[in-house]
Amino acid sequence: MRDEKTNMDEQEILARNVKRYRELKGLKQTELAAKVGLTSDTICKIETGKQNNIGMKYLVSISRELVVELFQLFMENPESLTIKLVVSDQNLRSAKRLLDEIVKRLDSKISFQIIKS
Repeated sequence: MRDEKTNMDEQEILARNVKRYRELKGLKQTELAAKVGLTSDTICKIETGKQNNIGMKYLVSISRELVVELFQLFMENPESLTIKLVVSDQNLRSAKRLLDEIVKRLDSKISFQIIKS
């Protein structure tokens, strides 16, 4: 029973993210379907969590077309990301400046944790 629950959660996350990224890219379901070799009905089922057993080939095609990494389609909260960076003492100041600039330029929520080596 746990596997069914986990599978359903993953389907819901995938559904939400495919729809979100498709809309962000400005694509209609029919357009995405044509680009990845699926029907618009299948894309609709994926986005509503009703499509079971989506092949890896199609998941990879969808992620490439939406210009996201495959793992991002399965992230519960893709807007939030934490990156850990290990740097030496001599590079610490440069790393902080670089990360501050990255955070300023990104719209998404991202946080960095710097660990001295």
